[in-house]
Amino acid sequence: MSPLIQITTPLTPTKTGLIETIINTAHTEIDTIKITLTTSQAKALYKVGTIRSSEISAIETKLMVAHPETIPSTYSLAQFHALTQEGTDSNTLEAMFLVLAAIAGAHGDIIQNNRMYWALQCLDNARLLGKTSVTIDEIVTAINTEFFNKAGTSKKTASVYSIASSATITIAGVTSGKYFTNHGSTILTFLKVGAAASATITVNPGSGVSVPPTWTKIVVTNVSGMADGAFSLFIS
Repeated sequence: MSPLIQITTPLTPTKTGLIETIINTAHTEIDTIKITLTTSQAKALYKVGTIRSSEISAIETKLMVAHPETIPSTYSLAQFHALTQEGTDSNTLEAMFLVLAAIAGAHGDIIQNNRMYWALQCLDNARLLGKTSVTIDEIVTAINTEFFNKAGTSKKTASVYSIASSATITIAGVTSGKYFTNHGSTILTFLKVGAAASATITVNPGSGVSVPPTWTKIVVTNVSGMADGAFSLFIS
């Protein structure tokens, strides 16, 4: 089967500009809720997963609702319910943005696939034409030597990246099964593009985590709002 993928609705420059305008508008709004944490604040955050979420729900229904006298005098049940809604809305927005990122990322992968397909078709034609054209044959030989000659190829090393404080970057072509290593002094997280937020992996300074299978495109976040971070991983 040919690896060429037919694209019925291309991402034209006009469409890209329209989407960028929409995203920039959303960015302006969502930036208003951005909270920058210090390294110590980030480390002190409760890690709330399934078990702790159930604990919170139990406390809410069995104590805060049934026995409001247990609620601290400086707080109210209405405020807690507002937090619950805000948490739900935050998770909903995150899921929506991840879906959009996954669609754009998948489209980009298909585009690169098609570029590779047509480039290789051109190279195959050049190999045939090179039999009667010295110029084309020399170009083909040079390309083969640079990209297809495995002799003397050195062992592949990890690619090193830097990431600004509170920044998020997306990296494609990640080799799963290899280590994501945190070389900096900040806490980093990474997540497969399109995956649920609950699957986020946290990597502490000076430690490493094996990239899960199929995680070939990930989003890396520097949790610290005070310092730049650094990490390395293998790119295929």
